[in-house]
Amino acid sequence: MSTATKVVLTTVAVSALLSILLVFQNAFA
Repeated sequence: MSTATKVVLTTVAVSALLSILLVFQNAFA
């Protein structure tokens, strides 16, 4: 895998995790 692909996958993964965390915060706050 190229470096660019790894960067894109990492960015997408981080974005997804942040979105999930925000959803849980809104659900349980």
